[in-house]
Amino acid sequence: MSFIRLAARSLTRPRVALTVPRTQTAIAWRAGYSAAAGLSRDVIQTRVLEVLGGFEKVKNGKVSVTSFFASMCPETEFAQLTPTASFAEDLGLDSLDAVEVVMAVEEEFAIEIPDAEADEIKTVQQAIDYIAKTPEVVDQPLLKIGCNLGEGEVFHLDTKTLQYTVEQFEEAVTCLALRKNGPGLACAAAQGIALLEGNSSFKYLCQPLQKAWAPYVRFNDGACDSKGRFFAGSVYSSALGIPGQLWRYDPADGTCVVVDEGPFTDSNGLGWSPDNKTLYFTDSKANIIYAYDYDSETGAISNRRVFTDALVQGQVIEGFADGLCIDSEGGVWSARWGGSCIVRYSSDGTIDAEIKFPTVYKVTACCFGGPNEDKLYVTTAHCDATNDTEFAEEKQREFPDSGHLFVVDLAGKYKGGKWRYSFSG
Repeated sequence: MSFIRLAARSLTRPRVALTVPRTQTAIAWRAGYSAAAGLSRDVIQTRVLEVLGGFEKVKNGKVSVTSFFASMCPETEFAQLTPTASFAEDLGLDSLDAVEVVMAVEEEFAIEIPDAEADEIKTVQQAIDYIAKTPEVVDQPLLKIGCNLGEGEVFHLDTKTLQYTVEQFEEAVTCLALRKNGPGLACAAAQGIALLEGNSSFKYLCQPLQKAWAPYVRFNDGACDSKGRFFAGSVYSSALGIPGQLWRYDPADGTCVVVDEGPFTDSNGLGWSPDNKTLYFTDSKANIIYAYDYDSETGAISNRRVFTDALVQGQVIEGFADGLCIDSEGGVWSARWGGSCIVRYSSDGTIDAEIKFPTVYKVTACCFGGPNEDKLYVTTAHCDATNDTEFAEEKQREFPDSGHLFVVDLAGKYKGGKWRYSFSG
């Protein structure tokens, strides 16, 4: 059977569940995808031109007229149906004709263009540009489980039957990893790295945070490198001046050390490039994803630099960078807490794709899975995760699927990724 595991916000590869099953009725989920998602600009251009070429008023109107005069006056250049053509001047379309053209383009690519934005599309090129940047939309969850933060629950889900089991822990379990050399799972928990060995058993391997910090800060997201070392970041306390830091636990010798003292805000999503030479690490409230040079033999990091800074770069995306995963082409998929979406950054740090979740406010993490590793499993948090009850109730009504699990089928659009590395302990 196929299983995935999640701890309110994180996902790892399927393995057999360990507790008494709690059955969840399978939910038929629907995704409203743009038919342009994952298509190259050349393909989009061809299809837009085909739509226009088949539009009667274009075919029998200005284009045929200009073709006639072109034959009579070969020395004169006349407007043709090209990407640079304008609807009015070149194709002779009035405003109502242009509306019909835009509607035909909407039908071709299975999208709905808001009226205000449709009014701004006045050339063939603008239509192509709009379609090329259109995000996918996923508006129904795979599973309604209502995850919050800090609940100490780990779900084991059969992705075929949608039956799942739940382990309950007293400690907050913040991220998970499979184990290479033992039963159960490894995890980052509130105060360190731990093992979950079945039947809700819990054992810390290390608790490196200062005891005086324990009530105020904790570990958050993490992942294992190709050698099975566990990297995890801690969150900060602005009131007490406690910084977020990046840690590395090495099961080979039991050491747990700070590899970057920051100071960071809320440490979050991290992962490695396909060649394992770059480590990406998220500083959520700073809205920055950093990149480091990475030595997979020693676990050493160096040359910290900004991979993407949402504020400085003026990226039109809301919320904060949260969990992430990396595909086989080096694309970085970043969940947006408070942004209702996931964005994909190309290797140069620019956004080249977006998936919207209009019924979710806080998208928390993502992970590739499925037989071909081209399904993107996405976790979200209930709006009450901020403990602002009045605000949360209002937001949850506006975004009713917050806290549920989603899956996005990327087959044929992206090459997908790989499961995160396993813990070697």
